[in-house]
Amino acid sequence: MKHKMNTTINNIRLKRLTKILGKINDYSVIFQSFTDEQLQHKTQEFQQLLATHKKTLDQLLPEAYAVAREASKRVLGMYPKEVQVLGAITLHEGDIAEMQTGEGKTLTATMPLYLNALSGKGAYLITTNDYLAKRDFLEMQPLYEWLGLTASLGFIDIPDYEYKKDEKKRIYNHDIVYTTNGRLGFDYLIDNLADHIDGKFLPRLNFAIIDEVDSIILDAAQTPLVISGAPRVQSNLFHVVKNFVEILEEGQHFELKKSKKEIWLTEEGIEAANEYFDVVNIYNEGYFDLVRNINLALRAKYLFDTNLDYFIHNGEIVLIDRITGRMLPGTKLQSGLHQAIEAKENVEISKDMSVMATITFQNLFKQFNNFSGMTATGKLGESEFFDLYSKVVIQIPTDKPIQRIDHEDKVFLNAEDKHQAIIGEVKALHATQRPVLLITRTAEVAEFFSTKLFQMDIPNNLLIAQNVAKEAQMISEAGQLSAVTVATSMAGRGTDIKLSEEVYKLGGLAVLISEHMENSRVDKQLRGRSGRQGDPGSSQIYISLDDYLVKRWSHSKISENKQLRAMDNSKLEHSRVFQHKVQRIVTKAQRISEEQGVILREMANEYEKSISVQRALVYKERDKILNMKSVEAFNLQLLAKDVFKHDFINQHDKITKVVLVDYIYKNISFKFDEDMSQIDLTNEETILQFLMSQFKKQLKDNEVALKNGYFYLRFAQKSILKAIDSGWINQVDNLQQLKGSVNNRQSGQRNAIFEYHKSALDSFEIMNYKIKGNIIRNLCQSMITYDEDGDLVIHFP
Repeated sequence: MKHKMNTTINNIRLKRLTKILGKINDYSVIFQSFTDEQLQHKTQEFQQLLATHKKTLDQLLPEAYAVAREASKRVLGMYPKEVQVLGAITLHEGDIAEMQTGEGKTLTATMPLYLNALSGKGAYLITTNDYLAKRDFLEMQPLYEWLGLTASLGFIDIPDYEYKKDEKKRIYNHDIVYTTNGRLGFDYLIDNLADHIDGKFLPRLNFAIIDEVDSIILDAAQTPLVISGAPRVQSNLFHVVKNFVEILEEGQHFELKKSKKEIWLTEEGIEAANEYFDVVNIYNEGYFDLVRNINLALRAKYLFDTNLDYFIHNGEIVLIDRITGRMLPGTKLQSGLHQAIEAKENVEISKDMSVMATITFQNLFKQFNNFSGMTATGKLGESEFFDLYSKVVIQIPTDKPIQRIDHEDKVFLNAEDKHQAIIGEVKALHATQRPVLLITRTAEVAEFFSTKLFQMDIPNNLLIAQNVAKEAQMISEAGQLSAVTVATSMAGRGTDIKLSEEVYKLGGLAVLISEHMENSRVDKQLRGRSGRQGDPGSSQIYISLDDYLVKRWSHSKISENKQLRAMDNSKLEHSRVFQHKVQRIVTKAQRISEEQGVILREMANEYEKSISVQRALVYKERDKILNMKSVEAFNLQLLAKDVFKHDFINQHDKITKVVLVDYIYKNISFKFDEDMSQIDLTNEETILQFLMSQFKKQLKDNEVALKNGYFYLRFAQKSILKAIDSGWINQVDNLQQLKGSVNNRQSGQRNAIFEYHKSALDSFEIMNYKIKGNIIRNLCQSMITYDEDGDLVIHFP
C-alpha cells in the first residue's frame, strides 16, 4: 500500500516536470536551426535579462536548458535524453533526483549548472573523490567554455601541493567549479581563519549539486571535518589504563551496548578502578584525566574493531568508513580516542592535536543558498532528506526498462558454507565466460576470495578502495568476456561498467554480493552495478547466520542452536522454513542497523546545533572586522569600559593601590609609573575613568608608533582577530572534548544533549568575556615592529 502511494505521489511530481519538459522540447526544435554564433550569443542574452531583473532563473529555465542541450550535442556529441532533462529540472528546484546507474548523471548536471552560473554567483558540482571531480570536469569543461562560461577544477591535483598567493582565489573565481565535499569543507574552514580581507578566497556559496548525495550528506555526515592546531598536553596514562581495562569482565565490571556505541563502568568496575589505581574514588576532583582515559580505553577495546573501523598500515592506525568501506587516510578520531586505539594495538602513540575549526557536511551545505543532489538510491533516504533539509526525492524513470534480474537471497547456516557456494558460483559463471563482479563488505574478505580464485587458476582484479583512478579503470573493464572482479562496496563507485558485444548474449554482468550491507541503500547501489541502460544482468546476495549484520544487530539466538548447527547443510538449503527464518533475522538486523544510523545522525546533528550557531556568530564578527575601513568603526572605548567593569571593578570588593597597579601592568601598560595619590580608590567611577585615561593614552602611543592610518587599522584588526581566534579555537576544542565526556555520561540521550547545549552556552558567554579582555590586552601590550620589507609585524602578549 505504502509503495503504491509513493508511486502515485512520484507520478504527480513527474507530471508537473513533464509540462516544463514540453516547453524545453519546443525550444529545442527552434535551436536546432541556429548557427553556432546565434546559439552561443544566447548566454549573453540570458545574463542581460537576469542582470536587469527582466527574468528570473525559473523563467529562463526552459530556454536555457534547450540551449545547453543543443550545445551539448554540438560540442560533446551527446544529446540529453528526456529523462535526463527531467532530472535536470529536479536539480534546479533544489530536490534530490534518483537516477539509476548508467543514466548519465554527469550530463544531466550540466543544464542546472549552466542555468545557475548565468547569475554570476557561481555553481558547484560536488562529488566524493578527486578522481571523479577531475574526470567530470575535463569531460564537461569544453561545453561550458563553448557557451561562454568559465569552469575550473576546485583544487590542484598534485599530492601535498602548496598553494601560492591568490591561487585559490583564482580557482574559485569561475562560473562553475567541480570539487569534492572534503576539499570544499576544508577550504571553507581555512577561509574563515584569514587575518586579512585579501586572505579570503571563497565567494558566497550560492548553488551546488551533490553527486552521490546520500553518501555525502547522510552517511558521511556523522564525521565532522576538523582542522587541527597545537598539540594538547599528552596524557601518559594510555598504556597504564589499557592494562587495567584488559582485566575487566563484561557484565561484572562494565556494561556494553555495542549497537548504541555505549559502554560504562558498573559499581564493581568503579571499585576495581579505585583499588587498581589506589585512590579513594576515581570520580573525586583531580582524577578527571584518569576517568577520561578509562572511558577511552573501554571504547577503543570494545567499540572499535580492527579491519572494520580501522586497520594498521606502516605502523599507523588508518580509519575505515564502516558504511562505504572507504579508507580515510589523514583523518583521526578526536579527543584522545585515536591515541587509545594506538595504545590498544601497541603502535606508536601520535600527538593528540587540539581542534582549531570544525564543521559537519550537513552544516556545510546549509551555507549554500540552494543545493540539490543526485543518487541512484535516494528514495530509501527520503524521510531523512526531508527532515534534515526539507528536500523531496523524485524518482526519474530510466530511458530503457531495467532488464536486470535480482534473485532472492541464497541462505546458508555459516560463513564457511556460504563462501564455498560463492566460489562455486564464480567458477560456474567463469566457465561460461560470463563476467562476474563479486562484492564484499571488507577488504579482508575481498582478499580471501581473490586468493582462493587465483589458486583455482581464475585470474581476477582485486579492488579494495585504495587507488580511485586505477580502480575506476579496472571496474570499467569488469563487463568484458571472462572478467572476474573482486571489490569492496565502494571500489570504483561512480564509474559505468560497459558490456562487450559477446557478453549481451551470455546474460550480461553477474553481480554476486557476499552479504547484506549495513544499509539497504548500499545494497541497491551494488545491485545497480549490473543492468545499466537496459543491459541484461543479474544480482545475487548471499547470507548466513555468521554475517556481520546478524552478529552486530540481531538479538536472535538461532545461531547458537546446537541441533541446527549439527544438521546437514544441504537439507537446510532446501528448507523453506529455515530460509525464511534466516531471511527475517537478516532483514530485521539491517533495519535495526539503519535505524541506529538515523539516530546517530540525529545525535550528531543535535550536537552540531550549538557549535553551528556559535560558529555563524563568530564568522560574522570576523567578516565585519575584516571589512572595517577605520578604527573608529569599532567602538573600542565602549569595549574597554565594559572590560574594566567586568574583569576588574566587579571582581574586587576592595581595590588597593597595589591591586590597581598590578592590573594596569598586566593589561594596559607595563611602563606605567604615574602618581596615584589623588585617586579615590573607594569610588568605582573614578577608578573607571582613570583606567580609561590610561587606555586612551596607550592607544594614542600605538597610533603614533605606527607609520600611518592604514597600519593603525591593520594593527587594530589583527589585535581583535587574534583575540577572537584564540577564544574560538579554545571553545571549539572544549566543545569537542565536552561532546566526548557527555557521551560517556549515562543520563539518557536527551538529558546528555540538554547538558551539552547548556554547557556550550555557558562556555560561550565565558569565551565572549575572555575575548573582550584579550582584545584590550592585545591593543595595549603588543610589540610593534616592521620587517625588512617595511611590513607590519606584531608580537602579541
